[in-house]
Amino acid sequence: MRIFLVGFMGAGKTTTGRALAQLLSALFWDLDARVEAAFRMTVTDIFQRFGEPAFRAEESRQLAATTGFHHTVVATGGGTFVLAENQDLVRAAGVSVFLDVPWEELIRRLPGKRDERPLFSSLEKAFELYSSRLSSYRAADIVVRPGGNEGPEQLARRIAMLVGQAR
Repeated sequence: MRIFLVGFMGAGKTTTGRALAQLLSALFWDLDARVEAAFRMTVTDIFQRFGEPAFRAEESRQLAATTGFHHTVVATGGGTFVLAENQDLVRAAGVSVFLDVPWEELIRRLPGKRDERPLFSSLEKAFELYSSRLSSYRAADIVVRPGGNEGPEQLARRIAMLVGQAR
């Protein structure tokens, strides 16, 4: 089974994905890290040097590569699931899980990381982006709103249970 975690930057896709992969004894695949490895530079540098279209093209290639592995947890990038062709690939390949973290919590999580996020240049622009992506995220197979005191391991257990019920 392939599980694709989707959601906005700061939602905890990577942290929760690692915990979920460990829980399920599955391969963990972080799309942002794979894109960085392909370019041999950071996401910020990719955006600055080549632009968002080049980043998105490589992100889609890396997403397609995940279908070569059967027991995998994939932490997608914040914009991955917005593209229709990526949604189609995810639907055909596995189950998508939206980590539905409220805007206020995302802001609390990201203050020290905003410089690392090329699409988070200002709170206003980031909120517009977040708002524009919500309908895509909500198209996921499963929507999970992390609890206030729920750590990655607990959230991973809950997702594993929900995915087991979904299939």
